[in-house]
Amino acid sequence: MKYTKKDIVNALKSVGIQKNDTVFFSTSLGMVGIPPSFVKSQDDLNALFLDAIKDVLPEGNIIVPTYSYTFGKSLASNLANFTRNIPAEIGPFPNYVLKQSDAIRSIDPFMSVVCIGKGCKKLLSNLSNVSYGEGSFFEKLVNIENSKCCSIGLGPNWTPFIHYADYLAKVPHRYDKLFWGEINGVKTPWIYSVRFVGDESYPYAHVAGREAEAEGIWKYKELGRARVYAASCKEYFNFVIKKLKHNPWYLAKGPAIDVIVREKDRVNYLDIGGDYVTGEWIGDFLVPERWNYKEACLIGEDGRIYSTTPWIHSLSIEKELSYEEVKIHTSYYPKNVFYNRDFGFVIKNKLPKQKYKAVIKSEFGKGKMAVKRDFAFVEEWVDIEKYNEPKKRVFEKGYF
Repeated sequence: MKYTKKDIVNALKSVGIQKNDTVFFSTSLGMVGIPPSFVKSQDDLNALFLDAIKDVLPEGNIIVPTYSYTFGKSLASNLANFTRNIPAEIGPFPNYVLKQSDAIRSIDPFMSVVCIGKGCKKLLSNLSNVSYGEGSFFEKLVNIENSKCCSIGLGPNWTPFIHYADYLAKVPHRYDKLFWGEINGVKTPWIYSVRFVGDESYPYAHVAGREAEAEGIWKYKELGRARVYAASCKEYFNFVIKKLKHNPWYLAKGPAIDVIVREKDRVNYLDIGGDYVTGEWIGDFLVPERWNYKEACLIGEDGRIYSTTPWIHSLSIEKELSYEEVKIHTSYYPKNVFYNRDFGFVIKNKLPKQKYKAVIKSEFGKGKMAVKRDFAFVEEWVDIEKYNEPKKRVFEKGYF
């Protein structure tokens, strides 16, 4: 079905978007239908919609997700660097908006957003080093006046604050995890909420979207062969939080399971008992994941096996390494790298100068551990005091 710029403007206004609103847009523009004949490229299509949105919001703020998940690719030995120009990984429209000269991007190496409007600087300033917790962008989004969620071509199930709501509800299928990387070249800790490895934890807001639509929270208007949906962020958020109080799995695929039991079976770690759960804070110490490995081997090009002992909490790896790389990822004594994500091997013999193949197959999962005095058991005894810096820095407002 065909549509015009005027149709886009009318649809946005019909769902209640007003000129001074702050609107978070989720988009799949190709689903809308056949655009005007002058649209010859993806950028033409992006420009059409951005121009129409600007016409509707001359005094408001346009927010588009530019999620990059940059720190998820970071290693302690090779820190990923988040900058303003890192591409978004969620489609062409966000990257188009990101390139606009008047666009401001939030500092978040996982869940950044880009904003166009007079209130953007204030909205994206003084954020903490967390993607979904206290002081995060999503906390601001659901509390400011005149904020709305708008979905173009995707339906009402696209919920920008989904994991912030999960965070507040302390759902069993997600937990805080510490990452390190660089932001504009400066080494920085970051807390991101991850899900346990299982189909049950997959984000699923279709039920929430349908029920909120039935309650009249989501309003919609046809556009081409799709629909434009919009809702008050605060109203939709309060609706979701109420549901989560009765069902912590409301925003996950489910069904509800005992995550600790499932993860122990999957990871197969040594169960030494304890009451502290992955993702909880003990003072300034963030309880890490439980860990185990199924295979580890460092093989030289001469065919000799130089190690079958990985570093504790080593990431999985399967790649060829140069001699210089191997030196970075080996040590004489065991290392525990839960605090700084990386991979590596324990070696007892001198390594000859040659190429190597590294293979580590490891698993991480949500679990419990015991704590005695100032120590936590993480496959070995670890001094908590040695790791007391991140949370202090993480929750210091204006850290950047």
